Amino acid sequence: MERIASWFGGRTVAAFVDRTRKKLAAGKLEEAARIVELGLEKFPGSSSLLDLRLSLRRARAHKTMRRLEGRIDASGDPIAYEELIKLYQELELPDEARRRAERYCEAHPSRDNPHLVLGEMDLEAFLDDFSARHGYSAHGHLVQACNLNAMALRPRTLLAELFFCIGADRSLATVLSALRCMAPETPEMLATFEVMERVADEDAEERLDGLFERIEVEGELVRDPEDWPLTKRQTGKTYVSEERAEPVAQRLLDQGTMEEIVILRRDGSVVTHATAGGAGEESAGTLIQPTSAGKTFIDVVRTVGRKVFPQATEFDMGKFKRCTIRGATGNVVVGRVGNVMVGVRGARSEEPVRMWDRLSVALESVCGGAV
Repeated sequence: MERIASWFGGRTVAAFVDRTRKKLAAGKLEEAARIVELGLEKFPGSSSLLDLRLSLRRARAHKTMRRLEGRIDASGDPIAYEELIKLYQELELPDEARRRAERYCEAHPSRDNPHLVLGEMDLEAFLDDFSARHGYSAHGHLVQACNLNAMALRPRTLLAELFFCIGADRSLATVLSALRCMAPETPEMLATFEVMERVADEDAEERLDGLFERIEVEGELVRDPEDWPLTKRQTGKTYVSEERAEPVAQRLLDQGTMEEIVILRRDGSVVTHATAGGAGEESAGTLIQPTSAGKTFIDVVRTVGRKVFPQATEFDMGKFKRCTIRGATGNVVVGRVGNVMVGVRGARSEEPVRMWDRLSVALESVCGGAV
């Protein structure tokens, strides 16, 4: 019967999630992991299934974490540091990875690897949020890694990626010269040299401070990171089908557990806006500022997406998956599903997490290709 259920009972994300949670509740971790992998074969970008997979991996990793921490405490073993940092990164625990990398820097100041790790973390953060602070930090750590290891290839390719994305073409020319002397002529590196040669300019005028500040203010890189030949930033996120999203939103509202749903594109434009009463896109009213008639729920979702999510990074709170707002007249949850920003408003009696789970899982079931 279990085999039959696996073939005929798992046609939606919700079905896979429900079956996995039942196995977890029963303590059957191996069976839960098998169901998650089956679900991800069908819905490879589902954040709900990926979150469950991550929870399972974290549960299994506790013993390894304790062993590595013991080696670090006993001898300051640099290999243990590196294994533990890598494990935290794989388990998507960036704050823990950063803390261990900073301790690694302090314990082994002559080693280049902790600076490389911190530089790569900051580069990823900068390319996500355009924060000048992360740009400065990435540049500083990567330069330090290069200074500590004259033959290290990785920090130089990351520096080249940073310079390429921010338009630091004179600095890019300097790195190109170094890479030509040390990098193997693999197809990937030859493609990278070709791209660098097209834009590098040793006579260009530039100030890194000004470039970082301008990018933070304008909210846009000079060049797209995905145009960098060595990039590993293909996200594989699911792409929510705009044509199929609106019927999903209206169906959830018709079930009576939600009162309003907004789905926005990356640029803040509306994909769909559905209310329990079928009001138009700019219907008034919000639980955050109920006395402000001009403030709509669409504006609330836009504000959270454009302000709250990026500012969370500035306060070292990590990357938000969703933001929950509880008010006297109801609850709001705003978060990302694949390529869109989604907001849902429900009654005060509705549990926000459950409300969000129903909405995000339903949207993941109408996803096509990758972003």
